[in-house]
Amino acid sequence: PGFHGFYGLAGGDMFAGALNVFGKPCGRGVLYRIESGECDVGIFDGDLQMLGRGARFTRDRDEAVDLQDGQPRGALALDAALQLVGLEKAPAVRHKGSLPTPTGYDKMRLHKTQAWYQYRALAMLPMTDSNLGPHEFPPQWKAGQE
Repeated sequence: PGFHGFYGLAGGDMFAGALNVFGKPCGRGVLYRIESGECDVGIFDGDLQMLGRGARFTRDRDEAVDLQDGQPRGALALDAALQLVGLEKAPAVRHKGSLPTPTGYDKMRLHKTQAWYQYRALAMLPMTDSNLGPHEFPPQWKAGQE
């Protein structure tokens, strides 16, 4: 048993999926590559090496490649790739051009964030919902495959 979350790498790549108790990848998930914009979906070990079959989606998520232990085997139709890895839809697009520009400290944003969490505390709502909205990078597995 593990946890679900994110593991960031120094170069900007990110793993979203199953993590062990040490916070390292250990199971099914999506490895987003920041430079190329591609992402690999499959089962990974702690060193982010793919184990078995998986799929690599292109930068625009309109094509896919069949992978075996991380090595390309051939082109796959998008529907076949989603079926192979058990995803509801293609992973979110993530590359350098898709990330927002950092804005630095903003006093108004700080006050809005504080007000959001104060409201949630007073209304006795869960504090786990972000004021920035839902996170788009967790994989959306098909029902029964979580």
